[in-house]
Amino acid sequence: MIHIVFVLILSLLVLLMPNRMEVFNSEFNILIGLIYTCSLIIFFAFRKRFDRNWLTFDSLFLIGFTIVHFQIPILAGFGIEPERANYIWINKEVVNFATWMSCVCIVLWMWGYLVSLTRVNGKKNYKFSIYNKIDYKKISFQKYDRVLLILFIAFIGLVGGSFFSGVYDGGESWGGGAIYIYLVLKSLLYLRIIYFFKILSEKGSKLTIRSIVFSFLKYKFFLFVLVCYFGLFLLSGDRGPILQISLIIGASYSIFIHKISFRKLFLFVFLGAFVFTILKFGRSREINEVKQGNIFERGYANYKNNDASVGFTDELAASVRIQYRALDVVPDRHPYLYGLTFVNGVLGAVPFASSTFMDLLDIPKEYTATTTFFTYLGQGRNPISGEGSEIIGDIYVNFGLYISFVIMFLFGSFVGRVYKRALHKDFNSIIVLIILTAISIYWSRSVLLLPLKEIVYILVINYIFTIKARKKIH
Repeated sequence: MIHIVFVLILSLLVLLMPNRMEVFNSEFNILIGLIYTCSLIIFFAFRKRFDRNWLTFDSLFLIGFTIVHFQIPILAGFGIEPERANYIWINKEVVNFATWMSCVCIVLWMWGYLVSLTRVNGKKNYKFSIYNKIDYKKISFQKYDRVLLILFIAFIGLVGGSFFSGVYDGGESWGGGAIYIYLVLKSLLYLRIIYFFKILSEKGSKLTIRSIVFSFLKYKFFLFVLVCYFGLFLLSGDRGPILQISLIIGASYSIFIHKISFRKLFLFVFLGAFVFTILKFGRSREINEVKQGNIFERGYANYKNNDASVGFTDELAASVRIQYRALDVVPDRHPYLYGLTFVNGVLGAVPFASSTFMDLLDIPKEYTATTTFFTYLGQGRNPISGEGSEIIGDIYVNFGLYISFVIMFLFGSFVGRVYKRALHKDFNSIIVLIILTAISIYWSRSVLLLPLKEIVYILVINYIFTIKARKKIH
């Protein structure tokens, strides 16, 4: 029955397909918003049958997707123009089509997700093995934590002085060695958090926040690295690593210890949005400003003194401009990329493979990824800042409209399959699901292959550290 409902929704959207270029239509954007809202309610009503946990990838991903793709056009439909309207409306004549395209893509994503929940490997109610039968308590965490500490010290030694000054540069001053050490470091740290909650859940007794904190205190090296890692990125106002660590901990807790209700999720998202807005206003690229109080004092003062009313979601919502740029430029003024940035993204999971590929084929650096491609479209070959990317625009400029629809359906099917396996305690699927959850809110403002490198590294590390445990089973 649920599949018939989604077929009917998609059929309605096909009938409503606008021209690719036409005058902005307020009523049309509001109508598409209503269709999307109904689809969202139907999706969660059905998904709730499988799991009542709300701190999940699908919940957070759809929150982020809604903000990025629907906040600005729907509010504009009601006459509420965005701040920096000229910055957002790259070409307002593509907005009707962009909103419709976003709705079709995400409805296909939801449908693919639900298809995998109800049907895996062609069999309904497919039964999975319990946890791979590996005793994770037999991992030598003393060795693991020493390796974690050594990598953290190596990262500190390579990253550069600006990282400790509280000046935010988004990693621009890091050397190549620091970037690779950081990738391995955070992969080890993320997996260590997952191990911690996995083992904690096997104690059987009801766990409290106090008992969890005391359990953390038993692993001094792990706790030291976790606190220092979090604190140093907080000091500089680099919100990405802070958000990822917070969501890794939250997702691990909700999967292994206790499910998170919708009310608690709403509270966490609201408080998180407020804190991250303060961090945005408090961070600085100038050392003189850093000396003027801590990041929260500066942030709150700057937030209060800001002339314009700043919404907590405005920065995230502004990423829709990249989709507008994609539709405005490709393919009329620039040809499709035919998967070039996707090939480069896949090769990026192997150290130095991406740069070697680009050098061998003498590919200009603006085609390294769609983040550099959209910056090139907006600012030429000498940009003063990056413009970022956007998930639908990333797919569209590579493959066009209809393949974008197919890829979003397959994307939803993949995540639904991972989610189904995670519900049945397949540990590798749990790892993948938690890593996806860590980037879920802001994935819509980036590229489709964003988490690939981290997933590959973490699964390889998990394989290495569980070799002895698997041998004992055999």
